[in-house]
Amino acid sequence: MNWWMLGGGIMALICAAGHAVAGRGMFYVPIKSALQDELKAAVFTGMWHIITVNFALSALALIILALEGQHGAMAWFIAAQFAGYAAIYLVLTLRLGGPLKLFQWLPFAMTAILTALAA
Repeated sequence: MNWWMLGGGIMALICAAGHAVAGRGMFYVPIKSALQDELKAAVFTGMWHIITVNFALSALALIILALEGQHGAMAWFIAAQFAGYAAIYLVLTLRLGGPLKLFQWLPFAMTAILTALAA
């Protein structure tokens, strides 16, 4: 059992659940209702669900790797992926005037850090 990897998997699972549940009301519904063009609304819906699936599959992969005591390239890939998400959201939130305007960079960063520690 790799506890750091399990922590990373749990954080990725929190990201997936947060995106699917909390994000739906906070962002998805208001943005989609503001889109008048049917094609743009469909593309936005597809992107939203792709992101949710990506978070969920990353969480599943990390949890399986943790339970098997595995690490390596897959863990480094997922850590880099979430580090990239964290960097993007940190830049965006700082441009908006504060580190907590868009708090999403925090769970992304925690996922990346825990996973990197395990890899």
